[in-house]
Order: sequence, then structure tokens, then C-alpha cells
Amino acid sequence: MGDVIPLRQYTPAYGPAYATVSGSGAARAYRPGPAYTPGRVPAPPRPRPAHSYTPRGPRTVADRLGLAGLRLTRRGRFVLVLLAMLVVAPMATWGATAVASSPGEPTEVRVHAVQPGETLWGFAEQIAKPGEDVRQAVARLQDLNEMTSGTVRVGELLLLPKD
Repeated sequence: MGDVIPLRQYTPAYGPAYATVSGSGAARAYRPGPAYTPGRVPAPPRPRPAHSYTPRGPRTVADRLGLAGLRLTRRGRFVLVLLAMLVVAPMATWGATAVASSPGEPTEVRVHAVQPGETLWGFAEQIAKPGEDVRQAVARLQDLNEMTSGTVRVGELLLLPKD
């Protein structure tokens, strides 16, 4: 008879046994295994990874929304792009129109180089309209020349309105 192989190490070449018994204790269930077909070669067992990972929840956004089997067609992509453009276009044009304004009234000016002894108050007295406060004329000159203070230096170029 030759070598004896213990039964638990023996696996037939055509696959698992004809029937398997599962369960524990007194309540064992009998499940028939795959039937043996002569000449049929069983598929080799699939390799198992060293560790098996089973995700506990949905892995993608489509799975979470329940849309895993749906696909977006060419027409669907076109509609989505069109909707996105309809949402973005008003925002883009709103920013452009929000900063637009009309230009102020043009003022004819002359350029003057400051000489020793001249002050901004003196220039304001010259250009002030009759009955106008000189402080308002100083403010107009500061706005016209983009000045932050009322001091002027000798040689500085000032824009003065022509009368």
C-alpha cells in the first residue's frame, strides 16, 4: 500500500470534497459540495492578500448618493456646463459693472512751480470764488493735486485751475 497520508492534509485534485459539514456542536448542517464532473479541470484558487480590507461604508460620492450605477452622457455634460456658465456669468459681469462710474467734470488747469514764500493757502485765496470759504478752495487744490497735507515745497509742481 505505500505511504499513508493523513486525511486532513489530503485535498483531491478535482476540488473540495463532495459534501461539507458546517456548524458547531449538535446543530450541524449538511451542505452538498460541487459535483464531480470527469474531465473537468477546476479553476486554480485565487490568491488571497496577506491582509484583507473590507470597506465599511460607501467609498465614492456616487455610492453615498446612491448613484453608483449611473453614467453621465455627452448631453448631460453639456447641460451641466451650461448650468455652470449661467451661474458664473452674472457674478463675473456684476463685478465689472460694480466698479464703473462716470468721470467728474473736466477742469482746465495750468502747471505752476512753487516759488519761495508761496503757500497753498495763498493759491486758494487766488482761486476762491466770491463768497466761497478759502478752506473749501484749499480742499479742492489738495484733491486736484492728490495731496495728503497742506504743505508745499519750493520747486514742487502744482496744478492750479485756470480762471
